[in-house]
Amino acid sequence: MCNFFKNFVYAVLLVNMTIGAVHCSWDPYKVLGLKRGASIPEIRRAYKQSAREWHPDKNRNENAESKFVEVNKAYELLSDPVRRKLFDQKGVVDDSLNRNMHNPNNRFGDGASFFSGHGGFRFQFKMSEMTAFHQYRITLRRYENFILPQSQNQPYLILVYSEWCLMCLHVLPIWQRLVEDLNPIGINLATVHFDQEVELANKLGGRRGELPHVVLVMDSRISHYIEDELSNSKVIEFIRSRFSRNLIAFVNDQNINEFIGGWKDNKVRVMLFGKLELVRLRYLTLAFKYRPHTLFGYAQLNLETTRAIVDKFGIPLKLDSLLLFQEDRDRPAARLSMADLPYSTLKDIIETNKYLQLPRLSSQKMLDLLCPPESSNVRRRLCAILVTEDREEDEEAREQLRHFTRQFKFSRDRIVFSYLFREKQTEFLRALLEDGKSPAEATTKVVIVWRQDIQRLSYSWLPQPFVSGADNWNSSVDYLHRTLIKILGSAQPLAHTTSMKELVDEYAQGILGRITARLVTTAEILRDHFTRQELLAVGSVVGTVLFIAAVGYVMTYLVRLEEETIRKTNKGLPKTPRPTTTELKLHELRSETYNGMVRLLKPGCRTVVLLLDNESMDVLIPKFHKAVWPYRKNKSLLFGWMNIDRGLPWYSRLLNLALKIADDDEGTDVTLDSNSVKPKNCVGTVVSLNGHRRYFCIYHARHPECVSDSGAKRMQNMARRLTVSNRVMNDASGAFMGFDSSLEDSDNSDVERGDPLKSQDMEPLITSGLGLHTQQFSTDFALEGLSNWLDRLFEGTTQRYNINYWPDFGNL
Repeated sequence: MCNFFKNFVYAVLLVNMTIGAVHCSWDPYKVLGLKRGASIPEIRRAYKQSAREWHPDKNRNENAESKFVEVNKAYELLSDPVRRKLFDQKGVVDDSLNRNMHNPNNRFGDGASFFSGHGGFRFQFKMSEMTAFHQYRITLRRYENFILPQSQNQPYLILVYSEWCLMCLHVLPIWQRLVEDLNPIGINLATVHFDQEVELANKLGGRRGELPHVVLVMDSRISHYIEDELSNSKVIEFIRSRFSRNLIAFVNDQNINEFIGGWKDNKVRVMLFGKLELVRLRYLTLAFKYRPHTLFGYAQLNLETTRAIVDKFGIPLKLDSLLLFQEDRDRPAARLSMADLPYSTLKDIIETNKYLQLPRLSSQKMLDLLCPPESSNVRRRLCAILVTEDREEDEEAREQLRHFTRQFKFSRDRIVFSYLFREKQTEFLRALLEDGKSPAEATTKVVIVWRQDIQRLSYSWLPQPFVSGADNWNSSVDYLHRTLIKILGSAQPLAHTTSMKELVDEYAQGILGRITARLVTTAEILRDHFTRQELLAVGSVVGTVLFIAAVGYVMTYLVRLEEETIRKTNKGLPKTPRPTTTELKLHELRSETYNGMVRLLKPGCRTVVLLLDNESMDVLIPKFHKAVWPYRKNKSLLFGWMNIDRGLPWYSRLLNLALKIADDDEGTDVTLDSNSVKPKNCVGTVVSLNGHRRYFCIYHARHPECVSDSGAKRMQNMARRLTVSNRVMNDASGAFMGFDSSLEDSDNSDVERGDPLKSQDMEPLITSGLGLHTQQFSTDFALEGLSNWLDRLFEGTTQRYNINYWPDFGNL
């Protein structure tokens, strides 16, 4: 009864504290700038960004310190799954509740308890034998924040147990043996107390009636041990089966050169020699841990297929051996032979030589490993990067830099040498080219980089390129050595600073690879979570869907076959003619086509001609074609072009006829010869010719119709200062293009009309519109206003120039 009262009081206190906490206005999501439901990586990124922003050493704001404490408090809450769940559900932010509820030393959990956390009535005893399980116990927070990310390079074997579990006591000796066998070869072990970590136990697939439950967490995936019997050998076989089959390649005399010489994938090669046919588990865990940087191969001793390898490298037949190769396929960078190769020794050798002599910056992760950020200028770690192309011609320069690293033993703690491919890391190099002004065409340039933090880096381009070849060896090496000694010996900052762009992952999986990996993962999950009967049911459903899809495909094929038969049957029948698309043809105006395009035009028909020369033909014809395209269906229009170099005499005579009528009306006498009209300035002129009514209209970019009022006034002022036919044109001479009021069209005239022109309005037209201006006009803007002029032409508001007859084109 006393225990019941204590539990009741504790429950009341808990409810009161929870209700008070719900009304807390402090929100950790707002502190970190996150939305509810943010993932763990998003929480970490937000925390790092906020911590850098509000760090008291970097932020001089008076509230920076309190804000920094608040950011840390928010991260501690959101990074703990239990506390985060309490806050999301009830708004609880006080950590004392979480500690009291999950403290294993809580006195309410000692001895016997009448009520379990799952309801019902049971007794719970703490036995001394469970100590072996307790010392490896983990929490949900440790699992999500440490074990799950760490499983990317190290497997974790986890046992879910309970104190009231007789079978757990039975497997205790097996578990202790697994700890002794697996811990030394790189496999960590952990336990989960079902009663104290219910959420984690459920996430790992543990059920109260199925304890103990064993899972393997590897590469962030959970694999369940489903054997009925738990034994040391079966657990080891279970772990071995979870590793990829191509994790370690089997090497023999035929493929040894291909294996060792494949270092261009930016990975070192590790050759393992052993007497056993089966690859040791420690080798698998080692290959799994270093798979981003290392490729492993295994050769079995005492076989005819590996005798040449053994003789070439002097491998002892009675010992296990390791050879580590970098760029040199004939000389290993490290070797070791022992009766039994310890995991720790192998790990130390590979850790020391896990990069090539000259590694390539193939991803952002590789840059972070080789050139980590270092804020201190005294301890700064530099990275010398050789910029090359992915081609054989630049391999000599890269090999020369490898010789340089072997000749001058620079400490990797001070400077790291590497290279990258220009065409694959364009964004990263573009950030370095903005301020450094390194020539884009130089491929064997060296840049010295110092990463001050995650985002900022300082850099300096070496002015002299790293030129390969025997003739340039001494000069390039000497210059690079002197420059590096100078930079390392001084604490001066590098020349430029910029915001870093992340490197592209050159070995990222494509869409097909990701789909394949997802299918393999799904198959493994199905194998671990479904029984044989459930898999048969799922297979039946999938088979039904595939059968329906096959029937649909067959029906579609039959319909298509029938359509093809009908098409062949109707092949001999006459086909209904399809309407042809209206086309627009441009005809050249010359002596052979002159009568048909001008003189013999029917009433109401017109010909629109573009004047051009050989140089402007390719530019003006497409623009002219585009402008007149909307009028292609008008059967009363004919479009063409004329080469002004050949048609200049005819064009001069046409202008003279128009001038003559204007002179007769105004009482002046102006005559133009072919020398007065400049061909270059006529380029871009468009002439609309009405053959039956004997008048024409002119478009030109300097024509008063095609420019604004202010532009027309400026052109008029310029025209008054120009000379036409060796004399200054005055108001009287400009009247030769004027329209007489007596020349009105009859009632049967076509729609093209225009107001009569006065003599004072014709000077700009003569000087600019008809090619008499001394300043040459650019063809790029010659037809800018043609579309508007065409609209006015067919509205009848353009100016007309009458003639008495059409001049002969001549034998041109």
